[in-house]
Amino acid sequence: MQIPPGWPGRGPRPVRLLRRPLQLTAVALLPDAPPSLLRLGRTSWRVARAEGPERIAPEWWRERPDRPFRDYYRVELASGARLWVCRSGVAVPGEAMTWWLHGRFE
Repeated sequence: MQIPPGWPGRGPRPVRLLRRPLQLTAVALLPDAPPSLLRLGRTSWRVARAEGPERIAPEWWRERPDRPFRDYYRVELASGARLWVCRSGVAVPGEAMTWWLHGRFE
């Protein structure tokens, strides 16, 4: 995986993660598209750039049908902040996707 110019560090993931992920609301053009707008409570952030998804699935050797896969995106907000967010599970017509903020690139 190639890291776009301007992204901090060498790794595709943040060095530090949030202790507990924060649930977000997101707007995306298509179910599999990266978010174009993120909301946390009453705060909204416009996404300027995004890279992904990187799919992370539960361990194949464990029978965990209740644990969906997660698609992770590296997003840069219009403010310049860079976040690591994920979408959980598959898109179901008429249902909102669950998005999470897992970390921030420093």
